[in-house]
Amino acid sequence: MFTKPFRVKSNTPVKGSERKKIKAELQKWYPTISEEDLNLLFPNKEEMSVLKIETHSGEVVNAHLVGKRPIIFHIREKLYPTVYLLWLLPNKLIPYFTTWEDVVPKFSNGADLMLPGIIVKEEKGLRCYGMLNRGQVVAINTNKNAAAIAVGKTALSSEDMYMAGRRGKGVEILHCIGDYLWKAGSQDSPPELGPPELFALPSSAVVENETSDNVSDLKETVEGLSINENEPNACDENLTALTNENPVDAIEEDPRSPQEIMDDLLNYCFLKALKTSAKKIELPVLTSNFFRLHIVPACPSEKTLDVKKSSYKKISKFLEAMQKNGVVTVKELSPGVERITEINLAHDRIRFFKIDQSDGPKATVEVASTTDKYLPPLITRLYAVNAATLPLFASKSYNKGTNLTAQQVRQYLTEYVKVNELQDVSNKGFVKLDPILTDVLLKKGERIEKLNWEDIMMRCLSKLSTVHEMAFPKHPPVFIKGQLEPVDITTASRSGNKKVTLVSGLETYRISLEEFAHRCQVGVAASTTITSSPAKKGQIVLVQGNQVNFVGKLLIEEYGIPKQFIQGFDLKNKDKKPRK
Repeated sequence: MFTKPFRVKSNTPVKGSERKKIKAELQKWYPTISEEDLNLLFPNKEEMSVLKIETHSGEVVNAHLVGKRPIIFHIREKLYPTVYLLWLLPNKLIPYFTTWEDVVPKFSNGADLMLPGIIVKEEKGLRCYGMLNRGQVVAINTNKNAAAIAVGKTALSSEDMYMAGRRGKGVEILHCIGDYLWKAGSQDSPPELGPPELFALPSSAVVENETSDNVSDLKETVEGLSINENEPNACDENLTALTNENPVDAIEEDPRSPQEIMDDLLNYCFLKALKTSAKKIELPVLTSNFFRLHIVPACPSEKTLDVKKSSYKKISKFLEAMQKNGVVTVKELSPGVERITEINLAHDRIRFFKIDQSDGPKATVEVASTTDKYLPPLITRLYAVNAATLPLFASKSYNKGTNLTAQQVRQYLTEYVKVNELQDVSNKGFVKLDPILTDVLLKKGERIEKLNWEDIMMRCLSKLSTVHEMAFPKHPPVFIKGQLEPVDITTASRSGNKKVTLVSGLETYRISLEEFAHRCQVGVAASTTITSSPAKKGQIVLVQGNQVNFVGKLLIEEYGIPKQFIQGFDLKNKDKKPRK
């Protein structure tokens, strides 16, 4: 359902009264949720909003976001949990089916889970698929990790699944890792819960709108959803057939290895970029900017480009290969900093390259729309778990590199102190430091037994790595490590003491240099030039005269760039002479 980009019709904050109604509705659909669970899902201080979206198929869906994570979504008055919610409350709300890990990437391409792809214990007979009704909400996990990777609804009842003889569709996938609803959130990886085990699900989670007091039947149902890796019938199935609705199409396997598939995708995106957005690019251009602004957006929406999974491993190695083939010329500015200085558009690879029919028209529309109206990014400061703080965050299975908001960090520290009973009994404003907090938060040689809550929070944030998320409309978000470089506005003098205004850093915010230069040229009736500077990364726009005031207002009012990410805008006051 969310495998292709959707259109956001509205984004509305949720008030306190509406928040209570949503909690009550969630409990109505999933009675196993406790009040404590609701407090975990909907923290009082966390902002909440409802996103009204229209999918590519025309379906209108309401998704509720808590912080930056979609928690639930409504389809035709029915409420479904997202994978983010199921990670917070694993194996508590709904039944799980288990499949092989190799099947997971196919879900994000729009495939459903077929009956051969469900790992069951055949000896359970009629109960091997549990006791589920048709259309019941279920989650999917893998044989290596019990965490949910998809949410869907059963295409058949459990009895009909058994009678189908492992042929046909088992689960209609509605939402999964890698789709655009998942991308609308924090894009965290699933927590490592280990291989699936036998979870004691409440009766209300087994059959909707029905109850069962038979504990043995319930246990058999859960066992029917668990894995048996030694099952002879399941392992012989073709993995392609597991998620394909057409048995004829499922017979053919892709003979290429995953590395070869990624190599072909990288080549396709590179050549497509040269045919579309980079067709009239201003050279030279930094290789990093070329990759970020042209190659990545050229990737088809149903696929994910990951250079690390290709044989090249790095974009520099790929461009080096393209240079050997005579497609581009790459020169090194300084150690580790390269730029493309020439593109051979007459090369056969470029001349005879054709964009896929299913991909081409959409790409053309996107390029045209971005030039019509610039949409500014939503910039969010995040904090990444690093080697220094990993011991503190390991208790919740956070991996190194996991991005968290400040609110999530505060919530985690509160839970950590509560679970380990570290709050000072005599003064609840202070927290006793255990060995882990001491090692992570204190400087070398510091000897402190207690800290107040604010000090713990500030010290923890300072130890975490800073990451900035730039969420561009119609594009996957970009994560930039460290401080975000601002747009820099400076003035300089040229021959004859003539003033010029230099604007750099526009490429970071995906602002078209050609369009920006044209708007400056028309706005102040002065000549503009796009050039490179050895002192700055990327290219700069040069405007004749001191146009700092105009450029600053243009960036803020027309392009929507926040003022804190514009450096040098206050220069307009320096040239003014004081009144006598």
